[in-house]
Amino acid sequence: MSKKHRQHAAEEVPQTAAEEELPQDTAPQQPAETTPDYYEKYVRLSADFENFRKRTEREKAAFLAYGKKDFAEKLLPAYEVLLREQKKLQNTPAEESAGQTKSLHEGLNMVLGEFAKAFESEGIKKMDVVGKPYDPQTAEAIAVIPAKPEQDGVVLEEVQMGFTMDGQVMRPARVVVGKEQQAVQD
Repeated sequence: MSKKHRQHAAEEVPQTAAEEELPQDTAPQQPAETTPDYYEKYVRLSADFENFRKRTEREKAAFLAYGKKDFAEKLLPAYEVLLREQKKLQNTPAEESAGQTKSLHEGLNMVLGEFAKAFESEGIKKMDVVGKPYDPQTAEAIAVIPAKPEQDGVVLEEVQMGFTMDGQVMRPARVVVGKEQQAVQD
């Protein structure tokens, strides 16, 4: 378009007061792409809140489990003593366990039964490690003694009982492990 035609076209179209105030090369502004999209913000906030809720539920469960573990660890020594005494009574010959000893034995079994129910309801179980290969994940070796070749690396004695809670080691067993004697070569 020539200069003459532009002037002529501009004269034919009436301008509004708002258009007159704007410079010629400035077009009316469109909404910027960076304006907040409230729906997206809502979705993000909702997802963040849901993640927060789930995380606090997990933390709450972890705190409860820790409290349960702490309480159970305080009861374990008494339970262990009772279990050891029960084992001693079971190994006592029948003629010696007459009268009072028999009622003591029955009472001990009832107390242990109640302990066992309470611990079982909380997911706490005694580990059985004697006669099995030593596993450092479940037991702590406090001594190694000479043993037969077939007992090499096997737990021979349990000094302190080990327990699991919900499948995880709560207290490792303290054990004595057998080690095969090496033949002395001259």
